Amino acid sequence: MRVGRFASAVLVLMLCALGASPAGAAEQFPSSPNHRGIATFDPYVVFPEGRTGNAVYLDNTLVFSVKDESIADVLPLPVQGRFVYYALDAQGAGTLGVFVKGNDPKPRIEEVTPGFYHVVMVLDGVVYKKLYRIIDKNVLDLLPSSKTADGPVAGPAGVVFFHVATAIHDTNDDSGKRSFGLKLHLALYNDERTRHLNFLITNDRPDLKLTWVDDSHIEVTLADGRTETLALEQFQ
Repeated sequence: MRVGRFASAVLVLMLCALGASPAGAAEQFPSSPNHRGIATFDPYVVFPEGRTGNAVYLDNTLVFSVKDESIADVLPLPVQGRFVYYALDAQGAGTLGVFVKGNDPKPRIEEVTPGFYHVVMVLDGVVYKKLYRIIDKNVLDLLPSSKTADGPVAGPAGVVFFHVATAIHDTNDDSGKRSFGLKLHLALYNDERTRHLNFLITNDRPDLKLTWVDDSHIEVTLADGRTETLALEQFQ
């Protein structure tokens, strides 16, 4: 769990228990002794923790809630006021969701395989492609340093995906032709750590066709039809 501004959140809870209403709050937090307390995900607070219908607060103000689900985790996005969340229904089934502002288009969320979600969203006019993994009800960004995680393919051993690392301009070609340097990544089912290929793959397009050959090899197909087979042990 990402914990931050814990002392401030505890103070909010204490004020509510005493019947005080924090300035600017959309609603007063319940003060029943049966409530389990708060969960902090800097800068957000979820209250009450583990309860159906709980809500996300920012600076003591209600931001978001889901009536029939319990929000278990919140992961802030790079753009202020937006976040990814993981919620559980009454049967314990989990769903990944994205909270965006009114002017942002509806995000596209695809469950690649159980526990892995590919999300494409436009925040303040900028496209973000992210791959998230759910581990112990927590949301993990598999490539937090990039906004172009793309092309995830689930196989027998894990999920392989790529991101666009660089654009390469051909200085000897007046046509302005360019190619792209792509980096491959691997998330194994039996390992929480994301593994990386330590070299770039150059392609004429900013994408790749990835195919699982077997439980230990991946085939990469380039735009010109050339293929290369990689062993999982090449990912470090």
